[in-house]
Amino acid sequence: MASTISKPCNKIPFELFCRVCEDIYNAKNEKKVLILEKFISKCRGSIEKSDNLNIEDTFYPALRLLLPASDKQRGAYGVKEAALGKLYVKILCLAKESPDAQKLLNFRVPKVSGSTAGDFAETLYWVIRSRFEDNGSMTLADINQILDEIAMKNAKNESREVEQILQSMLLKLSANEQKWLIRLLLKDMRLGIAHTKILKTYHDDANDLYDVCNDLIKVCKMLNNPSVALHEISVNLFEPFCPMLSQRCEITDDSKIIKTIKNEELFVDIKLDGERFQLHWSKEKNIFKYFSRKGNDYTDTYGCNDVNGVMSPILAKQFKSDVRNCILDGEMMCYNTKFKSFSTKAMNIDVKKLRIGDTHQPCYCVFDILYYNDHAITNLPLEKRLDILNTIFEPLEGIFVHTTRHKARKNELMKYLNDAIDNHEEGIIVKDPLSIYKPNSRNAGWYKIKPEYTNGALIELDLLIIGGYYGEGKKRGVISHFLVGLLEKDGESFKCSAISRVSSGFSTEELADISRKLSSHWKKVYSGKMPPNIEWGKEKPDLWIEPESSVIVQVKATEIMTSHTFKSKITLRFPRIERVRYDKPWHDCLTVKEFEFIIKQTEGKLYTSHTDEINSSGKIKKPRMTVTVDKKFQGPNIRDVKSINNMFEDKEFCVLNDSETFNKSEIEKKILEYGGRVVQNPGNDTFCVLANNIKHIRAHSIKLSGKHSIINTKWILSCFIDNEFLNWTPENVLFLSKEHQLLMDEKFDQYGDSYTELATVETLRHAMDQVELDDDLVNTEVDAFLDFQNELFNEEQCFKIFEKCQVYFDDLNLENLPVRNFHTNTVLEMLIFKFNGGTVCKNIDSNTTHIVIHSSSKNNANKYQTMKRDRNHTFEIVDENWITQKIKW
Repeated sequence: MASTISKPCNKIPFELFCRVCEDIYNAKNEKKVLILEKFISKCRGSIEKSDNLNIEDTFYPALRLLLPASDKQRGAYGVKEAALGKLYVKILCLAKESPDAQKLLNFRVPKVSGSTAGDFAETLYWVIRSRFEDNGSMTLADINQILDEIAMKNAKNESREVEQILQSMLLKLSANEQKWLIRLLLKDMRLGIAHTKILKTYHDDANDLYDVCNDLIKVCKMLNNPSVALHEISVNLFEPFCPMLSQRCEITDDSKIIKTIKNEELFVDIKLDGERFQLHWSKEKNIFKYFSRKGNDYTDTYGCNDVNGVMSPILAKQFKSDVRNCILDGEMMCYNTKFKSFSTKAMNIDVKKLRIGDTHQPCYCVFDILYYNDHAITNLPLEKRLDILNTIFEPLEGIFVHTTRHKARKNELMKYLNDAIDNHEEGIIVKDPLSIYKPNSRNAGWYKIKPEYTNGALIELDLLIIGGYYGEGKKRGVISHFLVGLLEKDGESFKCSAISRVSSGFSTEELADISRKLSSHWKKVYSGKMPPNIEWGKEKPDLWIEPESSVIVQVKATEIMTSHTFKSKITLRFPRIERVRYDKPWHDCLTVKEFEFIIKQTEGKLYTSHTDEINSSGKIKKPRMTVTVDKKFQGPNIRDVKSINNMFEDKEFCVLNDSETFNKSEIEKKILEYGGRVVQNPGNDTFCVLANNIKHIRAHSIKLSGKHSIINTKWILSCFIDNEFLNWTPENVLFLSKEHQLLMDEKFDQYGDSYTELATVETLRHAMDQVELDDDLVNTEVDAFLDFQNELFNEEQCFKIFEKCQVYFDDLNLENLPVRNFHTNTVLEMLIFKFNGGTVCKNIDSNTTHIVIHSSSKNNANKYQTMKRDRNHTFEIVDENWITQKIKW
């Protein structure tokens, strides 16, 4: 049995904890765990009394410091490197331009901070190592208490009190202790050992328990004795857990699923593209709790009871009377009330900020139940859990619904996948009816299938729309599916041969756009009558369109398969529309001969392996050598990534180039640290593309496609600095997709001024730059202000401060006034002057009372001084500030 020290873990000196962290930090990989094991064995507490041990006597006081990002009991500190740098400059009384101050304020710049660049805590240590030598006397209990106070003050937005606590605390610690305290405040210990290894070192079952409860207190209390195994992990009400996950499968590998699932029947759920949420509810206590996939609590957003929040008051009314409490698993989706459909998370929509009744509102889609009337039911098979789920609440469209689910036989699996693709869905989830619920497990009987999972890049086919089909249900009366074909040329004549029916790939907005463009060209299909120049076989559409009036769509598919439906006897498997080629004329679509050549070269497989390459003629050739990508174009090394928080959870980014302060790889690494995903080429799930300017060659190409929004890289750098997800503003935008433009229009006017946020000097300046002055305002011959005053005030004496003033404005051409950036010269002052009753002089004459010279052009005053001396009637020479000073704002 491991030996223990006499004092509880809570009383361990912080200086000892810091030395252990330093040893782990400097040790090689295999020795890191050995050092940690030794420390845990000495600090674990009394093993004999594990059953009734106080939490202060367990390893929790130390474990929460080793894993600050995993400790859900303590909120954010609100302290980042920039603020800490300024605080230390203040504490150390450093001159701002001194080398040490510059290291702290610009720790990311290698030329300033040297080898420690990018690591604020290490940079700080080398600045203060000779200034703070004595070890402090604080214990782990003292440190935890102070960190609790900082988190509490930050939650109350008391930033000044946080600074005072830090200032008094830092003076009591040695340089090494301060370095590790800073790592704690930044929640980035940089020990070089994963959190899963730290938990496993504590107890073999610690990771399993933490995945369920996300609670370090519970881990330390239940698993204090390393020799006692955790036989059963339970799901508890109001305690978050990591949800069960789905195993990723390629669409060509459906036989694997069929062999694995023993049941002849299986469940097929439509794959949802939202945010995973678990809902905990108790009718007796009138409590709601909402937890994200990572265990973060969003109850404040959705409501803690049946009175507060945007969703809980509505959901409380939908539960059946015999339900006392429950835990539901599902997806929080963005529901478009206009189109009666779900929007994807690739759009710039944060579902946690939506409100019921808006155009986009949150909708909770339930697909499982794990706790029911005081009992955990995770060990029940899925089919029995679903029987319970179907009886506990009354669905409410667009707010509280069941996931679309089918019960299918194994041989029907591909049919439902095809149907999902036809209905613009992302894919399907196949579930074993006998599967039990295993938190955080990806190999427990759930499988997700999306066309994008196919290994390699699918070949793009430019096909022509020749027919259309009406949708069903909500899409009744709308053309939602298309018949696409190939072009067959014979001298001057031509005909189009149908090859596939396709719809997947369109967003609702894109579908509405193409339907609008083609609406006037559709013609009804009559039985027994084939349109001229078109052939389709048994697959007869509802409407047809003349090729000359149609458009080309770029389609991807996994393979070519035989089919008796079409006259060509072949069709595409899992076709998906990538984009509409409005830039191509209809006759540039793929021809029959070109398609036959592709079939011959690919043997019917329309995707290639990573080592295959297709040349311009469609031929696949094998490279003789492995091609490596230049380092600056490679993605970040995932092994070096350490989680900070999840502000970019479920968001995918494509970074095109470096920024002023970070290179491309560093930005991508930061995105991963904040829970996001990174791709080198934007796809259907890409949230946005990051670039420095729209003139970048790839950015320009992406803009032409119109599918992805392009955002200035400065936006994501601001997110890193503020440590939170910031909504886009017009200053951030280089280009917006149609979906994002609609959302931006709801928040900002045509000049980029927010409808809801208070204006700042910067946002107002940006908005003013977009304004064009009306001719009536800048034309001195039209006194629009006088008409306005008379109409508004019925000729009462208002706005007459400059009534007796006649002013000549220096260097202002009244015949050709600027309509943009007018706030940078005297145009704005001239307008204010006129609005307040003044008269503008085209030339200096005997009636001129003042001459206004802009403060940036004071050299012009000399000529007016000479003119003033030669006049009988003098005038005053003033700058533009004279006008604003005369008015009491």
